[in-house]
Amino acid sequence: MIKQIARMYMLESIRNPGMAIGNLLPGFMFMTVSFFAKSVMTEESFEFLIKGQFLPISIIMLIFFFSFSSATIYLADMKANKTLQWVQRTGIKPHNYYIGMGIGVFTLLNLFLVLLLTGYSFIIDISLSSFLLVILMSNFVLLAMYPLSFILAGLFKNEKVATSMLVPIMMLFMFSIQMTSMFLTLAGKNPQDYFIFLIWNPMLYLYDSLQVSLNLMGETWLPQYQYCIILAVLSLVLATIAKKVYSSK
Repeated sequence: MIKQIARMYMLESIRNPGMAIGNLLPGFMFMTVSFFAKSVMTEESFEFLIKGQFLPISIIMLIFFFSFSSATIYLADMKANKTLQWVQRTGIKPHNYYIGMGIGVFTLLNLFLVLLLTGYSFIIDISLSSFLLVILMSNFVLLAMYPLSFILAGLFKNEKVATSMLVPIMMLFMFSIQMTSMFLTLAGKNPQDYFIFLIWNPMLYLYDSLQVSLNLMGETWLPQYQYCIILAVLSLVLATIAKKVYSSK
């Protein structure tokens, strides 16, 4: 049954080509622009632009789409139509949906993440160890973000409300990291000195790991194994909250 739920979610995610392409396009658009930017920029500026901005934004947008936007809208629609209540009458447990959908989300994200990183590897040097480390950290961030889709779907009344609210939420998660780090770097300050104020944001751990993997920083703010532990604990806490929020009337 879990396998069938995962398959159904993946099919539903791509049933609207316009929406799927529209959400995937920004991530890959930065990669396309990078090919042209390489011929008109100095090597140092190009490396900073790609490794410090374009590649992190591309990965973050992919994570948001698969773990957040797509899943939240899908779940909000199910809750509005009381689909899950009807399905539960057949004996399917809520955790089967949580795991089944999660398998679908992880499968789709990793598929497009590999395609994205492979494309960027033609523009900048990405070692195999960095390649695998980026995928590993992206999966841990996804693990922490995934329960949020159930929480938000439990709070929003329907698909339209979810769609309108996801944009400002995405901007908050993404730009609180990107803009803060960029402006602090331009001001000659070390962004890691201010990371304590951003520990609530799972994207912090991905962004910091990316900077080290791509040789823009010497070491991460905290050891990376601690990042994985923090994200795993955050996922468990949010999953507990999600169970209560999404199943409430």
